[in-house]
Amino acid sequence: MSLSLWLTLAYFMVLIPLCIRARKASQSDKAEDHYLASRSLGFFVLFFTLYATAFSGNTLVGYTGQTYLHGYHWVLTVGLWAAIAASFHFLVPKLRPISVQQKFVTPGDWIRFRFQKDLTVLILRRMLAICLCLTMANFLFAQLKAAGEILEVITDEAIPYTVGVIMFALVILLYDSIGGLRAVAWTDVFQGLMMFTGSVFLIVWMIENSGGITALGNSVSQLRPETVAVPDSNVQIRWLSIMLLGALSVVVYPQTLQRVFASSSTKTLNRSVGALGVIGLFTNLVVLLVGWCSISLFAHTEIRNVDQVLPMLLEQWATSSLWNGFAASIVLLAILAAIMSTADSVLLSLVSMLRHDIPHYSERQGLRQDYVIAVAVMAAITLCALNRDITLWRLIVIKLELLVQCFPAFVIALHLPRIRSGAVLAGLITGVVILFTAIFLGMKNLWGINAGLIALAANLLVLSIVYFFQSPATGLNHSKPRL
Repeated sequence: MSLSLWLTLAYFMVLIPLCIRARKASQSDKAEDHYLASRSLGFFVLFFTLYATAFSGNTLVGYTGQTYLHGYHWVLTVGLWAAIAASFHFLVPKLRPISVQQKFVTPGDWIRFRFQKDLTVLILRRMLAICLCLTMANFLFAQLKAAGEILEVITDEAIPYTVGVIMFALVILLYDSIGGLRAVAWTDVFQGLMMFTGSVFLIVWMIENSGGITALGNSVSQLRPETVAVPDSNVQIRWLSIMLLGALSVVVYPQTLQRVFASSSTKTLNRSVGALGVIGLFTNLVVLLVGWCSISLFAHTEIRNVDQVLPMLLEQWATSSLWNGFAASIVLLAILAAIMSTADSVLLSLVSMLRHDIPHYSERQGLRQDYVIAVAVMAAITLCALNRDITLWRLIVIKLELLVQCFPAFVIALHLPRIRSGAVLAGLITGVVILFTAIFLGMKNLWGINAGLIALAANLLVLSIVYFFQSPATGLNHSKPRL
């Protein structure tokens, strides 16, 4: 049995006691405790759960493949991360106090509260929940796919892709059900530390192997000279489009919103988000260096699936020496940790919305139905993940394009209290219809502008027209909503 497989088994064994301890620390059998850990996450735990959740398997594996494919031009990920970090400031300061006062548990609780007097609030809440659930299902699908790829590499195909996907799904389902967000957050601390350690190992090895940053730059310039040239206006528009898409969509991830609800204080949340911005830039730098280094390493190798670039690089690294084999195994575990930390958060958020946001009314005590839904959801998505044909980057883009259609309901409605649910609903329907039409027709962008942003523009236009002609709302009512 390989060193990587032994370390993987040891890693899983460490997570089990954490989950059991989290279960014992549970204060009640209520949704607030299961999904928000009774709003008790301090800075250390909150920072690492945000970090571990933000950098998923499709980020590390998918971005590396795209960097290998596009060379220096993929430096846009730095701008993408900076835009995402900045976007949090449009949501957190205003939403956090309201979520504490009104005891929000799921994203739908904000919609219930914000539009509680409107006749269309139920339709809006359900449609938003369906859109968010679709993005989460996409997200979970991508994590299972990435896990299958990594486990196959770790075990030298002793565990084939199909078996790896099923094993990973069972582990996630186990500790999500056992300890809820508390178990997820506690294991994210361990997984976040693994990710950071793996990133350090990886960046040191790449710099040494490539002969330094200057030598790496010269190598990429010779092999891919087109990536060194200043991109044309169409590429620049496409870059800005992706940055804007990321900034407007990631901020309304359900698991992000629930971390806002779960923090122990506003100060803790602000410090955690600030620290996440710094560590995120470092991790993006590592991803870029991995992709650039792979260009020279695999210059004469035919790679059909760019999602295999990072596993191939680590496999080559591991064979160079015993120490490098150990370091490569740590990096593989870090990637597995990134996948797992995102998958568990996504499953938790997905089940919470299916159980509590789509129904007209849901009881917040007792979790038996939540566990049944979790098993059904994981089984369905696992079956879908057995298809290996679609690339991780395409999954990321589709997810963000749909997610950004929900932006007005959370951020714009937060800052413009006179908007009513009918306007938001009309805009959402318009945006979703245009987006799915574009996906069906295979249109990814128009003049370099992402199809999701074009759909969002139509979304906002219809919202504005309906808002102009309807009677305005009287503003936010801070009385407690009926859940």
